[in-house]
Amino acid sequence: MIGFLQQAITGLMIGSLYALVGVAVVLVYKSTHVVSLAHGQLVAFGALFFWLFFGGLGIPFWISLIPAFVLTALMGLLIERLALRPLIGQPLFAAFFMTFAIFIVLEGIFVLYLKGESRALPAFLPTGNIEIYGISMPINQLISFFVAILLFIALSLIFRYTKVGLGMRATAEDHRLAQSAGVNVRNIFSYIWILSAIVAAIAGIATANVMDIYYMLPYIGINGLIVAICGGLDSLPGALIVGLFLGVVENVGAGYLDPIVGGGVKDVAAYVVLLLVLLIRPYGLFGLVRIERI
Repeated sequence: MIGFLQQAITGLMIGSLYALVGVAVVLVYKSTHVVSLAHGQLVAFGALFFWLFFGGLGIPFWISLIPAFVLTALMGLLIERLALRPLIGQPLFAAFFMTFAIFIVLEGIFVLYLKGESRALPAFLPTGNIEIYGISMPINQLISFFVAILLFIALSLIFRYTKVGLGMRATAEDHRLAQSAGVNVRNIFSYIWILSAIVAAIAGIATANVMDIYYMLPYIGINGLIVAICGGLDSLPGALIVGLFLGVVENVGAGYLDPIVGGGVKDVAAYVVLLLVLLIRPYGLFGLVRIERI
């Protein structure tokens, strides 16, 4: 039983990072109805920008966060302005494939910069483990977990109570109706890409704290997209719950099934969960079922 709880709690901590990326994807979809693949690269470049200032130049942690967030937010803004805004009014599949093209282009830049090497962040969180009833929890991952939960709460409050958040909710319902009510829809699109890029950067920095920055880092965005789809592309709580659940499934599944099947369970667990959820509830576990007249 202790072994199962150990695997599950470790999975929760990993799942909180998936949830952050999923929340970033949901934020974009709720306001623009665009399903983004580009956020995997925002995760990777957010971590890389932070490493450049913190690990490369030796600038203090808190100061390094500022240019990392600014540069990642600028990337998100440029993606929206230069690549997606010209596609307003075009089929949504065009925007989706544009985010895929952005992912491929940025992946080439990312891999070209790394040159097959990896970058390790200097330790910026307390190290060591906390042991409770025989269950060991790394302190740095525990801090990342609570940061993810607090960030989710903050985003929920922004979405519900701020003027920008109300504009995002109105835009999510109907772009034309929101515009007729005085909401500047184009500005909302820019705000949401900036906000989601900063969330992706936080996820990237937290992930790089657990593993090195290397060529596979952008693919955490695929898990984030799976989390968003399974939770419901318009549900922030769904992204959080499914992200934590997916982390548990991956870690527990790998712990118990890898010795039997020879490994690789963690690599396919997310896709199995996606398949099962789409078969049972195509709109996601917490997504709204939209009824459209024909």
